[in-house]
Amino acid sequence: MFPTEMVQAGFKFSDVRSWNEQYGNIEVTTISYEEKGEYSNKLSRGGVKRTEKILPGISPFVFSKFLMQNSLLVRLVDVWPDPVELVNVPTILVEMDEELKESYQAMERDFLRAIESREDGHKLYLPLTNNGVAFADNPFTYPEVTVKNEDGTRDLIWMPKRLDEDRLLNKERKLQEILKDEIAEGRSSIVYVRDTGSSVEGRDIQPRLQHVIEQIPGAKVAILRSNTTKTDERSDWLKRKVEQEGYNVIIVSQELVKVGLDLLCTPTLIYYQFSWSLFTLNQSSRRAWRIGQTEECRIYYLAYKDTYQDAMAQLIAQKNKAAAAINGELSSDGLSAMLGDEGDLQAMLIKSIKSGEKLKGSTEAWVAETSDRARELLSGIGKKKAPRIPSVSEQFESWLNTQIESVPTRNVLLRHCEKIAEFIQKGAVPGFTVKGKYLEIDLVDVFGMDHVADAYILNHLMSAVRGKKEEKSTLETKVVEVKVNTTKKRKAKDPIAGQLAFSLFD
Repeated sequence: MFPTEMVQAGFKFSDVRSWNEQYGNIEVTTISYEEKGEYSNKLSRGGVKRTEKILPGISPFVFSKFLMQNSLLVRLVDVWPDPVELVNVPTILVEMDEELKESYQAMERDFLRAIESREDGHKLYLPLTNNGVAFADNPFTYPEVTVKNEDGTRDLIWMPKRLDEDRLLNKERKLQEILKDEIAEGRSSIVYVRDTGSSVEGRDIQPRLQHVIEQIPGAKVAILRSNTTKTDERSDWLKRKVEQEGYNVIIVSQELVKVGLDLLCTPTLIYYQFSWSLFTLNQSSRRAWRIGQTEECRIYYLAYKDTYQDAMAQLIAQKNKAAAAINGELSSDGLSAMLGDEGDLQAMLIKSIKSGEKLKGSTEAWVAETSDRARELLSGIGKKKAPRIPSVSEQFESWLNTQIESVPTRNVLLRHCEKIAEFIQKGAVPGFTVKGKYLEIDLVDVFGMDHVADAYILNHLMSAVRGKKEEKSTLETKVVEVKVNTTKKRKAKDPIAGQLAFSLFD
């Protein structure tokens, strides 16, 4: 888009290699031939084999050098005329069951003993953290952990003690409480997980969660896997499941929906497990809070207390606090995404384990600083609530489905249901009023009789829509193609012919 600046920086159109060396990510792998007659993979110089791979990610300097002076930066709320509330509920820390706690502590002891006793013990920090955050959610089918030796044999590091699958864990019970409230309000939810069994079948927690959630009255659960549908059809699949087939809970890996999807039909997002990537966490947490959303968006986080899940929750809370300090617009997850950094949380967790540092206090601070609405949701989880009163548009839609016999007429009114309901709430539709939170309809007041032909009702209701002109936005953005007089000498700051320009105030 800005070829002049690229040329001034010393790049030709074909200088892909130079660009990647200066602003990209290049992974160089050197394979050295050792005495044993085998190749070993080492990231070092001077080997006999050397391979390079271009990885996703760019240097932040690209933004400051080429993009910042050519960009118009806006927040989502700047272009969303009437945004719904986003309630980011602080992490709910759940106490482990006693038997689960004993198994978890045994796992931690076995790993730390192996780290101290083995020459290659430092290699076990990654599996320690991976298993440390995953085992507590699936102590029923979790596989044993082994490590490969130089001679090709494997040593057993830890054998999990498996619990009876008929029992209900405390974290599962808390998930049921949250979903029970959401279903009672007529809201659909996404449950985010990390362990999908893609690499080890025994670690897949999705079937277990489906069974647990389906114990809730009225719950209908579906699982979205990577092979369930094509990538570009996932939004349609989700919408069809929720709006047409009546599913109200979808279990899915956050990796599958972190970019490119709008989850407007599922305004509640629940993190049953966390991704290691801050970028993935933050991207997936905004999938429902998009332009076009009409319901309050809620985000819940669940973790076991005094575990590595707790430590991850503390790190996430720290990052949320840091993002809030700079108004939530430029945060570490954005920089991590540019740098191609996908392991930020795990690196910080390993660092805290090595130093013996206990991560505490961040989630408590998050609770203290959170919104009144988030506190209200936290305090109401699992408590009996008053029956939900349907919205005016829902009441009006129900009346249309029972009153209007003509299918074409009913479909026209259903398409304009939300708009008509707005005018009813403003008192602009005679015979249709809202008293308290309930819709009252008096056809006699309008037509002089109870039984009225569908055509007359259609004309009466649509007249409210036709009689109200759409309000024009005070800020319009147009994209126009720049045309330059080639006979005149162009100044250095003039646009180049064929470029696109943004006209904001014409």
